[in-house]
Amino acid sequence: MPEEAARLGVQHRLMLVEAGQGGMLAVADLARAGQLRPIIEANFPWEQAAKAHELGDTGRTTGKLVLVVS
Repeated sequence: MPEEAARLGVQHRLMLVEAGQGGMLAVADLARAGQLRPIIEANFPWEQAAKAHELGDTGRTTGKLVLVVS
């Protein structure tokens, strides 16, 4: 992944956040500062949650899968 990011001319950083307030506040700070730009692979309505799960299990996605609840 870092090689692909370099080839595309984008910065790539891996961040592991433990479930806890400190880590989540750090992520929120990055988002507020505009330093976090998630890559969305696909959006699915809640009714297609099983389809989204199947796609995630393939290991072939390059971004996040989003379930839309309305």
